[in-house]
Amino acid sequence: QEHARKVGTHLLKGLNGLMREHLLIGDVRGRGLFLGVELVLDRKTLSPAAEHADYVINRLREKGILLSTDGPLHNVLKIKPPMPFSRSDADQLTDALDEILKEIESQG
Repeated sequence: QEHARKVGTHLLKGLNGLMREHLLIGDVRGRGLFLGVELVLDRKTLSPAAEHADYVINRLREKGILLSTDGPLHNVLKIKPPMPFSRSDADQLTDALDEILKEIESQG
């Protein structure tokens, strides 16, 4: 439990940093190693970005990172890694997500 708390806090901090940089992230929520990143087209209307979520999931898979989407609108990236997930794994995930979100932003 302590490991999940420490690594989860580190990952949550990284994801919140990404939310400040990328408008596509409308919310980051969760606890421990069970986290969600909600992708939206507009932070005011919270219009879901399901197509972007699918793109992110597929690009992450190409990088060897397996996540899925969740939520009724399929626009939440569901993060629930195995217990051996480490701080360096969390950094790898946030770095890859940052790179992919920049790809989306550059496409207009």
